[in-house]
Amino acid sequence: MPASLDFFRLKDIPLLARPNYAAELRHMVLWGLFANLVDGSFASIVVAKTFHSPLLVPVVWATPMLANLLNFIWAILLRGRPKVQAFVFLAVCAALSTGSVAFTPSDWHPWGGWLFAAQIAAARVFVSGLVTLRTSIWRSNYPASHRAQIAGRLQAVSALLMLAMGLLASLAFDQHASYYRFVYPAAGGIGLLSLIPLRRLRIRGQAQELARLQQHLGAHAGDGPARLLASLREAASILKRDRDFARYCSAQYLLGSANFMVDPVLTIFLTQSLKLGYFSSYLLMEQIPTVLALLTIPRWARLFDRVGVLRFRVINCVYWLAGMVLVAGALLIRLMQFQWVGLASIGMLVVGRLSNGAGRGGGMIAWNLGHLHFAGPHQAELYMGVHVALTGLRGLVMPAIGTAAYQTLGPGSLLLAVALTTASWLSFRRLAQADRSRPPQPPTSPDLGQSAARQVGMTACAGYGQPSEAGIGTNP
Repeated sequence: MPASLDFFRLKDIPLLARPNYAAELRHMVLWGLFANLVDGSFASIVVAKTFHSPLLVPVVWATPMLANLLNFIWAILLRGRPKVQAFVFLAVCAALSTGSVAFTPSDWHPWGGWLFAAQIAAARVFVSGLVTLRTSIWRSNYPASHRAQIAGRLQAVSALLMLAMGLLASLAFDQHASYYRFVYPAAGGIGLLSLIPLRRLRIRGQAQELARLQQHLGAHAGDGPARLLASLREAASILKRDRDFARYCSAQYLLGSANFMVDPVLTIFLTQSLKLGYFSSYLLMEQIPTVLALLTIPRWARLFDRVGVLRFRVINCVYWLAGMVLVAGALLIRLMQFQWVGLASIGMLVVGRLSNGAGRGGGMIAWNLGHLHFAGPHQAELYMGVHVALTGLRGLVMPAIGTAAYQTLGPGSLLLAVALTTASWLSFRRLAQADRSRPPQPPTSPDLGQSAARQVGMTACAGYGQPSEAGIGTNP
């Protein structure tokens, strides 16, 4: 089978994981078509050109990030609930929110743009809950020895279909901007259809896990408000108690802040300064990076399984940094008044987006699985909730800061993003060095759904057992 179609192969997937992987693969084929239209990159182009509201570009970028802040609540509310049923409910709500865009008038200025931003935000609120559920499902169903490769294949399928949908939608919108009235409800319908294969999805050890979690939550397990408060206290203590996870989140915060500064600025530059159409803008914003992400995901997945998340992040961050430097340089030389500057600027921009795509391929894996390096038994949802909430915080703030800095300082403002990415790389490097200096110790529990404790140096376990109660409330 060609390497580009590796994600359809089952023979190298552990035997017990194959039925669940096949069900998720079929789901992802259709879900990727849906997910693209609520993505910040495509939606920001639509709000700038269809709804004639370029000032709402940072808002569209930021409102989905508000949904990620709410993921912290999702992580608590979804704890102890059957995963597949909860996943289907949230996905249906996301699809219906997306389909409602058909009723938003594009000539109702500026309120049409605001309503569109609110509809995208609503869809993303529900999608953010799916992120937590999906990683929890992966932890239960796939062994750590193969988890990154399986997750990488599923992410590759989603990215490939997102690329195809973005291509078709951008070409359609270039023909007539009002086609959004048909494209968005069609995508919502595809999102609903994608849920049919999940009927075959089974969560390994779910009954035992739910029983243990009920016991862990104690006497308040059946008391909604008390249970919520207990989980909130437990989640709030994570960053204070687990200093390594706090440092890891800080490094990710710097990297994510830089990206959230650059992307809205680049959207404004392409649609307003260069006057590019839907297809050309989306080509540079998403299609070029997505192609590189697809090509690099298999290599990144093997590297992740081999070296662990901390060393992986050090290597991966180099590609993000190179992309930042090239994009900043492209916008800066655009200010020069030479004949060759335009071509050179576009060339640097393309290479920068290629590097961004290579970084994105690894980022898809590390963002979804990195927290499992730190989470103890029964804490995966809470760790993911904290991680995604911090993503939402930077995503809510940094697009506005990046846009304001660009309007004030021009392309020079992107040098701040370069500095933030450099600081992130240095932070990951210190974390990786500290982790490697720890003496190896045997794992404390047979948690075959996650990597061994940090002291083991990211030695992967290959079986399928459930976590023991020994580790609850303690660092792994």
